[in-house]
Amino acid sequence: GKGKGKGKGELSFSELMKLGQQTLTKLKDEGERSIVTEFLEEWKKVKGQIEAVEDLSKNIELPKDVEAKIAKIKTDMRKFYKFVEAKYGLDGGRALSWLTYVQIFKPVVVAIGPYTFVYFSRNGYLLLYLLGFALIIFLIWTTNQHQIVIEFINAWRGTHDSELEKYMKKLRKFYDTLRDFAALQNQLRKARTFDVRSILEENKGARDFWIRHFGASTHSVPSSQMIDALLHSNKQTHLVGKQTIDVIYNTIAKIIDKNGDGVISAIEILDFLKYFGPIDKCVDRIKSSLIDERSNEGSRLYPWFTWRSKDRIELEKLMKRYATDGDFVVRCSSQGGFAVTVWKEGYKIPSHMRVYYVPETKASPDGRVRPFYIEEGGGKAKKFFQSLAELVSARKSDLKQAFMDPETVAYFSISGTPFTVQASLFMGKRDCDTYLGRYFDPSVDSSSGFPRGEFWNHSQVGHSKKDPIFMDRNPAAFNVILNWYRYGGKLYVPEGISRILMEREIKFFRLPIECIHERERGMLKISFKAASK
Repeated sequence: GKGKGKGKGELSFSELMKLGQQTLTKLKDEGERSIVTEFLEEWKKVKGQIEAVEDLSKNIELPKDVEAKIAKIKTDMRKFYKFVEAKYGLDGGRALSWLTYVQIFKPVVVAIGPYTFVYFSRNGYLLLYLLGFALIIFLIWTTNQHQIVIEFINAWRGTHDSELEKYMKKLRKFYDTLRDFAALQNQLRKARTFDVRSILEENKGARDFWIRHFGASTHSVPSSQMIDALLHSNKQTHLVGKQTIDVIYNTIAKIIDKNGDGVISAIEILDFLKYFGPIDKCVDRIKSSLIDERSNEGSRLYPWFTWRSKDRIELEKLMKRYATDGDFVVRCSSQGGFAVTVWKEGYKIPSHMRVYYVPETKASPDGRVRPFYIEEGGGKAKKFFQSLAELVSARKSDLKQAFMDPETVAYFSISGTPFTVQASLFMGKRDCDTYLGRYFDPSVDSSSGFPRGEFWNHSQVGHSKKDPIFMDRNPAAFNVILNWYRYGGKLYVPEGISRILMEREIKFFRLPIECIHERERGMLKISFKAASK
């Protein structure tokens, strides 16, 4: 009112607007990097690569299987774009709707909203503030614009962002695949008729290997046939034990099949040999670097090796949220060779260490070949290693335990009914000593160096639809168990599931629940006990 001075520490309206302007300026760059903008950039890159491949196709015909893959990429891209149109309001001209900017301005509202509320309340405008808000709600309600409210809430919560990030990851893979196709076209253009020698001309060992096993006119071969040929060439056909054979087959397939289509091309062989070549030593180098054969439980793939499952940016986001001091992974580096990404307590982002690889390294005086090395002292010194495993062991003071990806998808078959969930659903309950909490426990057993959770120690079981985690339990009750994890330890048991059945399932999955009371108004009443530590 009149005569009232501005109290100490109180913001004037002009100061409030100034604060808002500063906040908006700081958020400008962030807005330019919104998730939809990132998607459009990736989408344009892939579209440009498709156009480049199609231009080359006017003169050089691609193999039929490659053309089919390009057609599939186009179909998926249309699907991704329609998703963005539907969920983010992107129109045909690629203009971003107001929904896109909700996440950008969310920090502004969160930062300035309380100040605005305090300003109005101290200057007698609180009632006007509330009436204005009520009027907006009334207008939306009376004009039947309920969908706008729902869309706003979804945009505010970022409901669709995780799905869009998955699509962006696929777009990056599409881009790499299309680049390989363009490289193949360039080679075909030189040769005019397909001859693998034109693609492998710079790698004599790989060229001779391919011609000897598959013939010069063969464009690609099934991954199982390729792995058999590699084992034979590396004199590794004496492998004993189903687990050892499975681990080696699956590890090589994971690395060599860049496109994940079950077929290996000559270009994929060249890419593979950049990391584990030469051709006559690749299997041995994979075994020594990535597979632990000393365990009493049989051969196992080291859990810290992620290859291309996550790139640098994706790892940084995940580690900021989930990692503890000393968590690390070894991955493929976009600059060639490998990289070790490690989280250190007190740092805002993970640190990255480049690992160089020289395939044709000669043996040192002690007779050992050390093709891997890192730079120390600002690049002034190099330290060499026989394998990635030896490097990790030498740096164990910093590299304490493998970072287990919480976004790993877990597949279940509950008496034949499929369930698909993210591993993070159970990792947050590791202290509860539940059955699934232990099964997905990412903490490291100091004696073995591997995670305690059984899920992480099996390269196949639960990691694909073809080989799910099978349990002979009740599917409807299992869904209730999953909801206990989803909703912060609250159990909701719908009608149709009996008290006795639920008690048995709770006991099997070791949920910290003492008893189930009788139904009241259609729902079972639940009592809890404290989770064990």
